[in-house]
Amino acid sequence: MEFFEAISITSLWTEHNSTLVKVIWAFYIGIIIASVVMWYNQKIIGRAVKVLMKRSIFSPDKALTVKDAGIDSFFIRSALKKQYSALRRVIYCTVDKPRLNKNDFIGAKFYIPEEQKYRAEVKYHGKNTSFVMILITAVVMFFVALLCIEYIPKLLDMFNFNK
Repeated sequence: MEFFEAISITSLWTEHNSTLVKVIWAFYIGIIIASVVMWYNQKIIGRAVKVLMKRSIFSPDKALTVKDAGIDSFFIRSALKKQYSALRRVIYCTVDKPRLNKNDFIGAKFYIPEEQKYRAEVKYHGKNTSFVMILITAVVMFFVALLCIEYIPKLLDMFNFNK
């Protein structure tokens, strides 16, 4: 396959019928999925952490409900429902239940304990994550995958001493 030829998406997967090509595309898809999940965690879910940190809500007596904090969204509620979710490891709740239902959110107040402040800041800072960066990553990794598909077999053939 000549690198600068017109490429269709289906030919990228089927043209080289090798395991190597499928592994390279699987890595590419995995990197894209990981980038989107990281963006979602830092920008969508991390908004709750940023609001609580900005307002200095670091103790149960200062805790706020999701409505009072201005973080009442479907995604944040979903992340806060389960007691052992990733977000609930840094944001604590005043209601001690394994799973919060819709009615529990009315009286439930949330805060970030002092000992979780650093962890919350590091995990949900989101300073370098943007949707534009995901697109740039996708494009760059696409070309890296094409280069790998093109040149890894040639490199392997070059080191094949059984010819």
